[in-house]
Amino acid sequence: MNNTPHPLRILCIDGGGMRGIIPATFLEKLENLTGKGIADLFDIAVGTSTGSILSVGLNVPDQEKSHRPRYSALDFVNMYLDLGSKIFYEDKKLFKFLDGITHPTYDPSEYEKILSDYFGECTMADLLSEVAVPSIELEDMRMHVFSKAKAKESESFNFAVRHVIRAATAAPTYFPSARVSSVNNSFNGTFLDAGVSTNNPGMLALAETSTISEDRPCIYVSMGTGQIKKPLDVIKASNWGELEWIKSIFDLQSDAQSSYTEDTVKELLSGKQGSSYHRFQIDLHDLPQNMDDTKTKDLQKLRDASLQAVETQIDTLQSLATLLNPAH
Repeated sequence: MNNTPHPLRILCIDGGGMRGIIPATFLEKLENLTGKGIADLFDIAVGTSTGSILSVGLNVPDQEKSHRPRYSALDFVNMYLDLGSKIFYEDKKLFKFLDGITHPTYDPSEYEKILSDYFGECTMADLLSEVAVPSIELEDMRMHVFSKAKAKESESFNFAVRHVIRAATAAPTYFPSARVSSVNNSFNGTFLDAGVSTNNPGMLALAETSTISEDRPCIYVSMGTGQIKKPLDVIKASNWGELEWIKSIFDLQSDAQSSYTEDTVKELLSGKQGSSYHRFQIDLHDLPQNMDDTKTKDLQKLRDASLQAVETQIDTLQSLATLLNPAH
């Protein structure tokens, strides 16, 4: 008799705005290889910022078949391709050059309508698998984690998923902060995108699963939204002023946090027998990099590069598909 505990299957998805099309493409391939939805392949999904759209969205139940997912990964690939300009909707203003400096660049009204159309009144408690989403509470600047586990414990911690995603994607300078309330209105707060400190939510995933994974091996899958492997020109960077640093600080901060998280998670998992770590990422050098770039040709470049990366790593993805879905 095999007493080996069933591996805990963990999915982590980085933040990155429209570059969410990259992990969506990898997840699409996993669904195609297994014939199953992401909600069936993972026990918990954790996503920061745009990663919350995927981690939550792929666990929303179908309205007619409540135990089946409403959306596939391809649905979200198409959302990025087709609705990007509505997500990052720019109301034409007289002093447009000040957008992002004196007020947020984008009007969230169209984005909020998309979230309402996609997710309706579905709540965190309704999700198919465990999901955790970080956001920063503005009033005390502490990390808040929206999760299915908390939502099932109390209505005071249950939120409409459209509000959770709006809170998790309220990126400073891009969107205004999000004021959200629990379904019974007993808890409310004002939230910001956690990508400013936790763009790669890997450590959060381990913390959220610590009570259920202590004696279980982990199949840990981490999805990036692209990185720039070309190093900075150190001589030039050493003399940068405020404006030059502002243009690069968010990417530098998220890349540094992500690489530290990767190393730490791999180290922690190395001591857990039977565990495995899988990171999927593409190099953004010579590709569109701005998280709010919604131009069709640029999104298609990201899509094509992601499809090429999938084919380059097809053997790894096929092996992972077997691990995640051994009965397949």
